[in-house]
Amino acid sequence: MSFLIGTRGSQLALAQADGVRSQIASLLKDDEIKLEVVKTLGDRLSAKEAEEDAKGEPVIGLFTRELDEALLTGKIRAAIHSLKDVPTVLPQGIQFGALIKRADFRDALISTSGVKFSQMPSGFRVGTSSPRREAQIKASRPDLVVLPLRGNVDTRLRKLSEGEFDAIIIAAAGLIRLGREKEITEYLSPDNILPAPAQGVLAVTILQGDNELLEALRPLHDDSTATCARAERAFLCTLQGGCRVPVGALASINGSDLLLKGVIAHTNGMQVLRFERKGFVTAPEALGEDLARFFLNNGAKEILSGFGRTSW
Repeated sequence: MSFLIGTRGSQLALAQADGVRSQIASLLKDDEIKLEVVKTLGDRLSAKEAEEDAKGEPVIGLFTRELDEALLTGKIRAAIHSLKDVPTVLPQGIQFGALIKRADFRDALISTSGVKFSQMPSGFRVGTSSPRREAQIKASRPDLVVLPLRGNVDTRLRKLSEGEFDAIIIAAAGLIRLGREKEITEYLSPDNILPAPAQGVLAVTILQGDNELLEALRPLHDDSTATCARAERAFLCTLQGGCRVPVGALASINGSDLLLKGVIAHTNGMQVLRFERKGFVTAPEALGEDLARFFLNNGAKEILSGFGRTSW
């Protein structure tokens, strides 16, 4: 059953993909399952082009489109993604083969001086690549200076060490998967910085109808992770959100109950909406849609209209 698994070529993507590849190879008892690096549009964009793109219409599948094409054309048999990068509607002909058990969903603060978020002095320069983080940082600490931060994890950490920033905020899961969790100063509470929908989740996509591989991947699929991710992605989908829109969401399971927390905030930090809803684990999409509609009826339209969303 040897085949190729597609992945992006960044250090983090390769580390994530190789971990999943090893699990698949162990399950199938096949050491010939290999990774195939596929360069995506998001990988090719320069920092300047990424900034320009963020101001215009959203590009769907910035980090996934070429991997989808490789899958559909038979170049690869599966692809591994960070689920937060995957559009909320999959291309025709592609399905999820497995959603891997979620890693740490929190954002992580790294500061050169070891100062924690609440203790940062006024004027501290904080770097982040995410409008979602920027909005919540400014809402919680309007006295901080939030600056754009781009590049892979190594580049971001280097910029911090070279003094371009006093602190940076990035996803904890990526640092952990790279074995660099010792550099984390503080794991940020979702009460202050709610994560991106599906943050920390890795997804394996395969062709629809590839039932042999779907069945083979079943032991890797985590039902609780999938339930939470489905609620969070339904919330995002109903809002017509994407990675450049300041939307956060986090679901958690308690018995038969599913709790979904959401945030929508303007990057000026002055318009912040936080609501939550409780539903059933058996209907995660319904919960996500319900919470999104509540947001839209209570001020979210005004915030989202500034990011190219005009109708729902």
